[in-house]
Amino acid sequence: MADAETITAIGRNKKPIKVGDTVKYVNSDTVSRVTEIKKDEQGKVWVLLESTELWYREETLELTEIKAKEKKEERELTAKELEERFEKEKETMRGFNLEKAGGGGAGG
Repeated sequence: MADAETITAIGRNKKPIKVGDTVKYVNSDTVSRVTEIKKDEQGKVWVLLESTELWYREETLELTEIKAKEKKEERELTAKELEERFEKEKETMRGFNLEKAGGGGAGG
């Protein structure tokens, strides 16, 4: 594989895409920053998007001016935070009355 900094992808709208650019995946309108670009053994160019952490073919992306959402940093919760979250979930579940829940089946 070639070095990511030297590869430029060409998007669906024929505009060059580089690492750090913001692009839109045309099939779902996902907007994200490009974190890496690589070329496979067959010479096809693939672009890694920050928000999904998935690889996309260059021709399925378009360079865009839309602002990408910041990716939330995942962190480990403390024991106290986990306990508080669990208590909130318990309170939420107490509000449900499953006896009133319908079957949802198609029969009559």
